[in-house]
Parts: sequence; structure tokens; C-alpha cells
Amino acid sequence: MDADFFERLQNITLTADEEIDITVNPNHHTQALEECALSLFGRFLTDKPINIRAAKSLLRSIWKFGNDLKIVEVDDGLLQFRFKLENQLNWVLDKSPWSFDNHMLVLRKWTKGMTPRNVCFTHIPLWVQVWGLPFELLNEEVAQDIRKGLGTVVDIDNTAFYSDQARFLCICVDIPLCFTCGKLGHEMKACHQKTANTGGTEHPYDDWMRAGGKRRNDEGNHRENSPPGRSQPKSGFS
Repeated sequence: MDADFFERLQNITLTADEEIDITVNPNHHTQALEECALSLFGRFLTDKPINIRAAKSLLRSIWKFGNDLKIVEVDDGLLQFRFKLENQLNWVLDKSPWSFDNHMLVLRKWTKGMTPRNVCFTHIPLWVQVWGLPFELLNEEVAQDIRKGLGTVVDIDNTAFYSDQARFLCICVDIPLCFTCGKLGHEMKACHQKTANTGGTEHPYDDWMRAGGKRRNDEGNHRENSPPGRSQPKSGFS
């Protein structure tokens, strides 16, 4: 259903005769909260149609949680990953980012009041390799200084500091997503491609990435997809 339908539906006002009180069993609410607390929500960062069934199947095979994992499509392209244990959920987040057919999977934890219409993906963790540093700068303190210019640091790989191979620093940073140009590294308000809408032109990465809006071109050919896995770190530093 398109966004206009939902907007019209939300603007409907019930009369006093139409309003009714519905009581929800507290036990059912508690059970649902526990299930949601062990959930991640995700969407593939693409405006192209992908084979969701194949993506779900291969993510299962990579994560290897068996029956402890349920993957439910709760809206067009919006997936809910339900785990049995918190450490399973945290493992998936810690190993992020994941990709399928070269399309990155953006993930976020559940928060109370979340619906398919208001799920918002604003950042994605990326591993950045920093090459060519002088030898005296290959230390953890410098890595902390560098990360300030990259964004919000998620993790720093300490391998270069303690192993016998120290060719580069590796830093995991939360990178903002831009819904105007589809590029990483800045938010929409700072996008240089942001122009006045003169002809109703839609941006390829728009509000459908923020919430459960209907995806464009959702009737396309399903291609054979490669298995999902961790996205390769960027090489180089600028």
C-alpha cells in the first residue's frame, strides 16, 4: 500500500459512537515485549528488487542459529530477525555489516512503539582500513584520534598493535546514510546534491529507506544471488 493511503487512514477520526475500549491481556503484552527485545530489524540498502527468500535462506546458513532464529518479512523489504538469546543478537550486530548480492544490510534494534511505518535506518557500521601511516603512528592512541574525524567509533581492531603484521589500522565507524544521493558519510541535510524539487522528481534513496513505504520497481526479475557475508573493509584513507 502506498504512503498516501496510510496518511489518509491516519487522518480518519472516529465518532464517539465508533470508539471502543479494547483490553489487552498483560501476560500477552509481556510475552510480546520479551520477543521484541530479542529482535533486530533490517533492510537491504538498495532500490532494486532482490530475492528476499534466497537472502533469508542464506543468512540462516551463515549465522547457523537453526531454530533459534526466525526471519519474518513484516513489510515490503523490511525484515524482523527474532533470536532466542541476547548473545546471538549481539553477535550479528558485532559482525556487521552484512551484505547480500553486494547490497548491504542495515540493522537496528527494536525500540518500544516501533511499527513498520516508523522504523528508521540512519547509520551503518563500516570497517575502514588506514594505510600508509608512519611507523610511530601505528598505535591505539592515534587510532582514537583518527576516529574522531570519521564518525562515531564502534570498535577498533587491535591486531595491528599486538601481532607480527602491522600494515594498517582497522577502525569500525558508524557512518550516516544520506537518503538524497544514496551515499555514505553524510546526512541528507548536508548533501551537496540536494536540489529544489521542480518536477516531482523522486530520489532513488528516499523515505522508503526510513520506514516501511512501498518500494519502487517491486516487480522485477529475481536474479541468482551470492551468499551473504561480511562486507569487505574499504581500502585506503582520505
